[in-house]
Amino acid sequence: MSDASRAPYPVVSTRTLEPPAARGWRGMGTARRERAELPRLEPHQVAVYRVGEDWVESHGDLDLRSETAVRATSVAVVDRRRDVPVEAMITVPSADGTDCAVRVRFRCTAEDAVELMREGGPSDASAALVSYLQGCPALAGEYVPQGDAQLAEVTKRICANVTAFALAQPPRLPGMAVELVSVDLLTPDQLRDLQQRLAELEFTRQRDAVEQAVAQERTRRKQEHEQELALLTQQHQEELHRREQEAELTLAEQRAAYEREQEALDVGQEERFGSRFALWRAYRRKELTAEQLADRLGSAERDLRDAEERRNETERALQERLDKLLREDLRIETERADRRWEVKRQERVRELEANREERQRRDQQRREDALRKERDDRQRVDRRQEMKFELYKRLVHEGHTATMPIDMQRLLEELLGGTLDSVSGDVRTEVEAGEPTSDAPPANGTADAPPSGTAGSGARDSAGGERYPEDEHDSYDVGPAGREEYGD
Repeated sequence: MSDASRAPYPVVSTRTLEPPAARGWRGMGTARRERAELPRLEPHQVAVYRVGEDWVESHGDLDLRSETAVRATSVAVVDRRRDVPVEAMITVPSADGTDCAVRVRFRCTAEDAVELMREGGPSDASAALVSYLQGCPALAGEYVPQGDAQLAEVTKRICANVTAFALAQPPRLPGMAVELVSVDLLTPDQLRDLQQRLAELEFTRQRDAVEQAVAQERTRRKQEHEQELALLTQQHQEELHRREQEAELTLAEQRAAYEREQEALDVGQEERFGSRFALWRAYRRKELTAEQLADRLGSAERDLRDAEERRNETERALQERLDKLLREDLRIETERADRRWEVKRQERVRELEANREERQRRDQQRREDALRKERDDRQRVDRRQEMKFELYKRLVHEGHTATMPIDMQRLLEELLGGTLDSVSGDVRTEVEAGEPTSDAPPANGTADAPPSGTAGSGARDSAGGERYPEDEHDSYDVGPAGREEYGD
């Protein structure tokens, strides 16, 4: 068994990707990934990036500034080799208390890496195939006898059952094609040797993986160091070149400023002292006398004082204009502040007015609801009283009070909602005695009204004393609504 057979298949590695850092001035540059953030691919590997709810496959030629690279949140490296041998083993108990193992070899091919990641396919096909073989019912009751007498027969039966199960229900892994290759039975000694070799191979693989990771990390750090050193060197050279240019420009500006200052100073001195100097030179040449020199110097001094006064006047006018402009700016700013305050005050007043109107509307709604409820309750009580009154009126009118004594005092109190101190004794006596009142029809069995308890009572007997089914209905029953209204 080679080390490649124990490597993860089909998903070699996975990692999450953080959002790329902002670039450019104040983060307004184009976002891009660093090359170290994306995995390095072997010739038989592909990278699958998750971008939102989609999966995008790449063969290592992904642009670092592309939308897929910038928006990706994770990346997985998938092995796309064909017919990769994958083993799956299931232990079977034996007679001597040790375990044997059924080793099944498959050929696997990752056909669609995007479907594999989107459908949540297995990262390790070996573990998925072990779970698949655990569902084989033929292996549930298998038992390896002690000795080699029946070992060949048991091995043949197990291989046939596993092969039949794999052909009847082939393993289905998302994005992968799986084909059964062979089935064999490992004895306890063979299983121990295999486990020892697997442990050695796993140790070797982990050691090689660590060494490879260390080498890759060393190479990456060396490349990063070289890139950083080259970048720093380039930045240093650019900074030196920029400083040299700035120094040359500053020196040229200083030289030009000095020359301009000297020229201005010479012009100023010539304008201020040229006439005096010319007078002094004329006096030295004996072109002017002392009195003429004094007169001309006095005239020059007066001209100088006049020029100074005119300059002072100009400065005062400029200062007054500046003060006026400042006062105007202050007034405008004050008016703006007053307008802003007035706008805020009006907004606050409108808000308070709206709140007050809303409270009034809610209060009005509550009052209307209370009045509506009171009106509904009063109408309901009136309907109940009317229904009671109508019921009692019909009872009295039909003459049922002859066999059903009614306390007229209590009846009138219920109908009028109070206590009656003066009630006609004749009415109560007539009702209690069963005598008809002035509003009730006679109950003597004449044609005007049927006798109480017979046809007038809503029941009709047959000739043999039986009651008809239709007579079971009470014509004075108020129904479920009335009983609910009266609380019965």
